[in-house]
Amino acid sequence: MKRYLSVVLGMIMLMLCPGYGSNPLAQGTASFVVKGDINTYYPVVFYDAGWDYNVATELSIGRSNVHKDADWRGSFIARFRYHTNNWGNGANFINAEIASGPDDASISIGNFVGGWEDVTVWNGVRSIIIWLRGGTTTYFFQSNYAITPTVYDGVQNDLPYKPTADNSGYYAKTTVDPDVNKYGASLGESIFVTATSPSYIQGNLSIGTPDAKGYKLAVNGAAVFEKAVVKMHDNWPDYVFDTAYQLPRLDSVATYIQQNKHLPEVPSGTEVQQKGVDLATNQAVLLKKIEELTLYMIDIKKQNDQLSIKNHELEQKVNQLQDKVDNRK
Repeated sequence: MKRYLSVVLGMIMLMLCPGYGSNPLAQGTASFVVKGDINTYYPVVFYDAGWDYNVATELSIGRSNVHKDADWRGSFIARFRYHTNNWGNGANFINAEIASGPDDASISIGNFVGGWEDVTVWNGVRSIIIWLRGGTTTYFFQSNYAITPTVYDGVQNDLPYKPTADNSGYYAKTTVDPDVNKYGASLGESIFVTATSPSYIQGNLSIGTPDAKGYKLAVNGAAVFEKAVVKMHDNWPDYVFDTAYQLPRLDSVATYIQQNKHLPEVPSGTEVQQKGVDLATNQAVLLKKIEELTLYMIDIKKQNDQLSIKNHELEQKVNQLQDKVDNRK
């Protein structure tokens, strides 16, 4: 009997706990439509239903069928994990993982997400905005808590969206925010990688800029290295010291400098501003110029040595003539 009462009391205590039965983890997939213009991203408001339970809200949004709403409209799968600020409570973040359909000429839409933002810095509405593309586009979603998206597309709800009466409001977007990664993760927090094994990145890496401009590593800002090694695939310019190398004539170099205002093979200031500097190639060019300069100096040294010998011989002849003159007196 005591054991039975303990079980019953335990069940009652569990039912009295905050959130019991209010977290429909088995919630099915629902959908909503964003109307308006297809080239515009409209604010869709999602409530942070996990806030009261001290956990993050996890939201999945997707379109599996590329032909949903129109032929070749496009597809994507996204997951948002977020926790809102709410009047300075902190611990707020929005993490997004997006997998977009392939970039193809036949796909009319390449990006469905225009951005996101926590709107609760100065209020307690416990909501975030995700800007989603309009054009009567259907989105399917699931969440770990029951939430109902509210669409502000000027049709279903008027723009702008105002979390509070004194808020200036949030409008639609016509361009995608730079921190939206439509092929991977966008994190609202720092990353610490403590593994001692090598980390591998197959694509390009950019720091301080969303566009790597085709480079494997792009840094917009200062960078510091304890050591940097640049390997060249081309020949290092030791060939300058080969006897077959034709050293440019100094008069031709002078003419080139006068006409172009920079050394031959060295990029101009305009080129550097437009294209930057290839460190390996530029280092090789500078070394080549140093080696050529060394050869010029060696040649000048030989000429000076020869002049010194001739000058010494002339001095001896002059002294001999002077001695003869003196002897005749």
